[in-house]
Amino acid sequence: MRAIANLEMQLRAAPPRPSRLGTRRTRVPKAHVTREAGASRREAAPSLDTEKLLATTVRQWSAAQRTEKEIRVEQWAIKKVIGGSIHKIWQDYEEKVRDARDAGLIFESEGFGREALKWFKQYEQLRGCQAQWIGYRAACCTASTRPVAVPVGCNHRLCPLCAAHRSTVARKRIKTLFDRLTHPVLITLTVPNKQSIRKADFGHFRKRVRQFIAQHKDWILGGVYSLETTYNRTEKSWHIHVHVLADVSAALPAKTEKTLLAGQKVYAFTAIKLKLEFDWVRLWGKDWGKKAKKDASAMRREGDTFTFEEWVRTGRTSRLKEFVCGKYRPIEGLSADEMRARTEWNMRNRRVIDVRPVTDRDGAAREVLKYLTKAAAFADLPEAIEPFMNAVKGARLIQTFGSWYGVSLDTAADFDPEHFEDWGEMKCACGKNSWERMGVFFRSDVEMRADGRWFLKRHIQPNCRGTVPRPTIRALEPEPEEMEEEPCPMQWR
Repeated sequence: MRAIANLEMQLRAAPPRPSRLGTRRTRVPKAHVTREAGASRREAAPSLDTEKLLATTVRQWSAAQRTEKEIRVEQWAIKKVIGGSIHKIWQDYEEKVRDARDAGLIFESEGFGREALKWFKQYEQLRGCQAQWIGYRAACCTASTRPVAVPVGCNHRLCPLCAAHRSTVARKRIKTLFDRLTHPVLITLTVPNKQSIRKADFGHFRKRVRQFIAQHKDWILGGVYSLETTYNRTEKSWHIHVHVLADVSAALPAKTEKTLLAGQKVYAFTAIKLKLEFDWVRLWGKDWGKKAKKDASAMRREGDTFTFEEWVRTGRTSRLKEFVCGKYRPIEGLSADEMRARTEWNMRNRRVIDVRPVTDRDGAAREVLKYLTKAAAFADLPEAIEPFMNAVKGARLIQTFGSWYGVSLDTAADFDPEHFEDWGEMKCACGKNSWERMGVFFRSDVEMRADGRWFLKRHIQPNCRGTVPRPTIRALEPEPEEMEEEPCPMQWR
C-alpha cells in the first residue's frame, strides 16, 4: 500500500456523550490534545466536536418537527377551550338575569340581559368560525387543477385560527418592508403589572409610546409597534408592554466600545440603554421632570444631563444585585430596611427595557406580532377573558409610524375570503391563475394537504355550486349560463 504523504495523526480524548437531548457537549480539556513542541493553542489541529453541535433544547427540536396539521389541531383545541370559557360567561349572565327577575329588579335584569346577549353573540361567532368554506376553481384549466377552498373566519380577537392567519399575512408584509430599514432594532418597553385592565389603559400606553418615539425622532426613523398583554395566574395581574421594530439612524455600538457616564467607564451600548430607560421612566411620573426640548437653552440641556447622571448614580447605589464571576448575584450584607428601601426605589424609578439589533427578520416579525397568538395563556380563565375582551374592544394594538406610516398590517377587511390572494398563493397548472368562485361548502367537503393548503374533496366537481343552501334572496338571482347543473357527488378527475 502506498503511503500518503504529509499525514499526521492527532491523539484526542473521546468526547463525552450527552445524557439527554438538549445537553451541551462539554469541552475536551486542552491538556488532552497533543501538539508538537512549540506549537501554540491557535496552531493546534481543529476539531469538529464543538460546543454548539448539540446546543438545542427539546422544545426547539419538537417545535421544528410539527406539521401544519398538528399546528391546526392545537389551534382547534385552544379554540374549543376559549369557546367553553365564553359559554360559561354567557350562562353566568343568564343566571344573573333570572335571579334579578325573581327579585323584581327590572333595570338590573335588563343590564344583565344585554351582557348575556353580547356574550351569546361572541360564542356563536367563535363557534361558527371556519364552519363554511368558499370554493374556487381554475377557469383556465379546470380539468387539470383541483378546486381550492378558503375558510370563512370570524375575526374574533381571541380566535386562534383567525389570529394565526392574520399574523402570517402581517408577518409577510413586515418582512417585505425590511428593505426600507437601514439599521433595524427591536425595542421592548414595559411598565409594572396592574391588578385590573381597562380600555383606557391601552389608549394611555399608546400615548406614552408616541411621546417616546417623538422624543427620539432623530434616532428612531420609522417602524411598527404592537401592544402585548400577558396575565399572571399567580398574582392575578396584567402586564402590558410594547414591542417596537424600528429603523434607527446609526447602528448600535460594538460590545467592546466604552464611554464615560456619571464618573464611571461603561459600555456605550449600556449608556444608550440607560438613556432610553430614563426617558421612558419620566414619561410615567413627575419625579425627574420633563425632557429638554431640542431648541432649549444650553443651561436647560446641561441641567437635563445632570438629572440623567443623578438618576444613574442613584441607581448604582440602589442596585440589588452585583456582577460576580460572570453572573448577577444578590448583594450580601444588606439589612431588611435597606433592602426594602432599595426595592421601593427600583419599583418607582426603574423599568425593564430591552434593546437589540435585528439579525433575523422572521424572528423579529414574530416578536412584534406575538400579541395575535397570546390567547392560549388564559384561554381557560373566564375571569380573565371577560375583562380582556372588554378592554381591547375597538382598541388599536398595532401601529406603524415614521417611514412605515400608512402601511396596513391589521385591517380586518384584508383577511376575508374574498381576498383570495392572501390565502396560500395558489397556482394553477397552466400558470395563468384565473380563479373564479364556485360556492359555499361545509367543513366536511374540504380537506387539508400536508403543507397546510386546503382543497375541495375529490368527489366535488369543479362545476358544483356549493353544498350550503343559498338564501332565499340569492336564490332569485339568474343562473349563469356557463354553469351546468350536475350533481356534486360525481368523481372529480
